[in-house]
Amino acid sequence: MRIETRTGLVYDAADPLCSLSVATTQGERFAFLVAIDTGHDGQQRDPAPYWGRYDPDAPAESVRAILATGSPWPTLAPERLEPEQ
Repeated sequence: MRIETRTGLVYDAADPLCSLSVATTQGERFAFLVAIDTGHDGQQRDPAPYWGRYDPDAPAESVRAILATGSPWPTLAPERLEPEQ
């Protein structure tokens, strides 16, 4: 599967920089994917992590929607990963 957006994001399952992981929680499926941001000139190869709802019956449409309207992965500070006392 290869998905390209007009904003320069590319998800290509055959590219080792790209990845897709699916998780189910509270009865919903979410995908965490890493696409490639090709930049304004189309020549960059910066990793672009996004996540959003995922439908296993429509994987390409799900990836396209995540790249168009999903959210970047949050950066969590190490102290936020520690269990509360």
